Amino acid sequence: MGYSQVNEVSIEISPLALSVLELLNERPMHPYELAATMRARHHDEFIRLNFGSLYHTVDSLERDGWIVPVEKEKEGRRPERTIYRLTDAGRNVLLQVVGQIVSQPRREYPHFAAGLMFMHHLPAEEAARLLEQRAQALRAINTKLSQILDELLSSGHARLHVIELEHKIAMHEAERTWVLKIAKEITDGKLEWTAGMRSGDEGLRRRHGSGTH
Repeated sequence: MGYSQVNEVSIEISPLALSVLELLNERPMHPYELAATMRARHHDEFIRLNFGSLYHTVDSLERDGWIVPVEKEKEGRRPERTIYRLTDAGRNVLLQVVGQIVSQPRREYPHFAAGLMFMHHLPAEEAARLLEQRAQALRAINTKLSQILDELLSSGHARLHVIELEHKIAMHEAERTWVLKIAKEITDGKLEWTAGMRSGDEGLRRRHGSGTH
């Protein structure tokens, strides 16, 4: 099926909802199976996953008409489980949202950027030490992610199906390299270390406004 809906009105859905639509595009599943599959594929490295938010998301998607219940499954003494399938409307939303995410950068507010904004309030030596600590943590995370990626590839997953892990590893490595560079510049005294606005910054802010991207 081709995709030509990039210019449609933007739809805001959570990464968890997008993961539900993607899995139901493969086959009908009940919420427990959805959660188990997400964990098996390590979707929880990229989305906040718990049963409460998952069931709320499934209910919302059903109300929107993007998924529908098709049957109920009963195994022994376990509670009855509702199996859901993706509707045509849900499949269109999946394709549209993925197309928008891939093609359009969006403004995000990562915690690390906020820390960098106010890092000058720390003593320079402390800031350098903490940045080096972050670099070590990033290395440890990448070691874990690389092991997961290798396991998934060796178990038969196509590279395209785990490309998000490859991207995350690359981003972490780029950040680690940059963080170590900044830490060294601080230690070597090459990065000016002052707190507060410099002379002329207030005029610059007035000219460009506080909402500059």
